[in-house]
Amino acid sequence: MTIEEVLREASALVTPGPELAKEAREISTRFTEYVESLLLRLGIEGEVKPLGSSARDTWLPESADVDIFIILPRRYERGLIDALVEKIKAEMLRDGIVAETRYAEHPYVVVREGRWEVDVVPCFQISPGERPLTAADRSPLHHAYLSARLDERLRLEVRLLKRFLKTIGVYGAEVKVEGFSGYLAELLTVHFGSFISVLKNAATWRPYRTVIDPAGHYGDPRELRRKFKSPLVVVDPVDPNRNVAAAVSLTSFSTFVLAARRFLKSPSLSYFVPRRSDSYVPVPALVIRFEYPHKSPDVVWGMFKRYARALANKLEECGFKVMRVGVDSDERTYVDVALLLESLRLPEFELHRGPPAYSESADKFVEKYLGQDVVGPFVEGTRVYVIRRRKVQDAEMCIKKALKELGLSPTEIKLGVYPPLSGGNPWIT
Repeated sequence: MTIEEVLREASALVTPGPELAKEAREISTRFTEYVESLLLRLGIEGEVKPLGSSARDTWLPESADVDIFIILPRRYERGLIDALVEKIKAEMLRDGIVAETRYAEHPYVVVREGRWEVDVVPCFQISPGERPLTAADRSPLHHAYLSARLDERLRLEVRLLKRFLKTIGVYGAEVKVEGFSGYLAELLTVHFGSFISVLKNAATWRPYRTVIDPAGHYGDPRELRRKFKSPLVVVDPVDPNRNVAAAVSLTSFSTFVLAARRFLKSPSLSYFVPRRSDSYVPVPALVIRFEYPHKSPDVVWGMFKRYARALANKLEECGFKVMRVGVDSDERTYVDVALLLESLRLPEFELHRGPPAYSESADKFVEKYLGQDVVGPFVEGTRVYVIRRRKVQDAEMCIKKALKELGLSPTEIKLGVYPPLSGGNPWIT
């Protein structure tokens, strides 16, 4: 298929149908009016406004999210937000609406309405360049900046980029993904003019050298690289002190660059149809399952990504070769740390390299092993070596010791295979 043919088919996949679009508008209007009535009831001054991708009509059919913002005057104290969220929840409950509190930098209210999730987010009114009190304060400015530049053609181009990012696994700025936010996807599309133009530029990107300044806040790219030490730097048009791409990890950045290059070389609809591989290679795996802690998802994903790296390091210290590490969770009951290993069991003996024979530490090395049940010490080239029995041959034994040292208590340790990390890549061409 040509790029034109792929994009024609992909456009139909990423565009919500008329009924779904109508439903989104109705939900947005109804909740905007309802939240306005709640503010009147509570005696709180503020502007209620739908923002985000649903308000800009850049949302994907599978993303049934509506964002309603309460824009508060600056005269209110920062502490009002916590109290306001609890009061709104109580009023909703009185009206028969079940709501829950979630946390980003500060609490906000979430309501489920059929397939839709409605987020009610308080923030403070600020002007461009003004220092925000909360991270959400920039959202009205982001909306104004993008809305003034988006037209029907660009909205479709945004949707294509968002679905592309989602399919390759790098869509979302949350800790789970460490990828491209929706705002970043929209900003890149507006800046470069089309989905294909974004890909053509991304194919040339290099980590820690790529800087994009849509509003031209800075004259010298070197100044940006010094100021923001990130794989990708995209200066926020409404706040020159913020890198919109700060959440993008080196892995997500590199994945996007590779995907852009591969798609341009070999276009396929596979880049717009998210799915898991239906086959896998039986690579030995160690899976440690934990009970899901009662914390926010960002905190949990951050914690267990750190644990995963620490456990991988411990396995490496035992002599195991860790080939891939992953964390998975349903964000309700469990968290899995999965490690793909070269082998779950090591040979009985290992070659242990010591210091150079002519160094002072060589004496300590030799004396340590004199009279021990080892081969050597002997010299090969410039180094002193011994062949010794391994202390730990079994991966499960090593991981149990590591878990104890790290103070971690899993509910289960499984050995075998782990298909989510062991499959082929369904989108790459």
